[in-house]
Amino acid sequence: MKRILRPAAYAAATWSAAFSFVHLYWLVGGRIGLPDGLSVTGNTPLLVIDILAIPGCAVAAVLALAIVRPWGVRLPARLLSIALWGITAVLLVHPLPSVPDWLALAAGSRTTADFDAMGRFATFLYEPFFLAGGLLFGLAALGRHRRV
Repeated sequence: MKRILRPAAYAAATWSAAFSFVHLYWLVGGRIGLPDGLSVTGNTPLLVIDILAIPGCAVAAVLALAIVRPWGVRLPARLLSIALWGITAVLLVHPLPSVPDWLALAAGSRTTADFDAMGRFATFLYEPFFLAGGLLFGLAALGRHRRV
């Protein structure tokens, strides 16, 4: 299980740090990766989400590292497990609304032309990124659980 734990924990930390930097980039006015015409700074709900996501993702990265770095043993084990599984749950639940779209695309009953810019952004970029993070954190948490 250790062969899964370390790479999954480092990958989850990297995923989370990258997502924190993406949100920071969008917060300071960056537009790459966003649908045309969408700006985080011009959209109050997205602005608030970015402001909360940056430190949230940074904390998640630290928690992922805590399960493989020596300093992590100083954290309460039960609290760390609860936090890791909580992060996993949030990241896996977030993309659930996109599942019907993914299934429709796979079945051929929808095409990319059926989506507006925001729909394409969510369906093909944003939600799969959440799903990947959830899987990474889940593997890391599972590996830690089996190890403990």
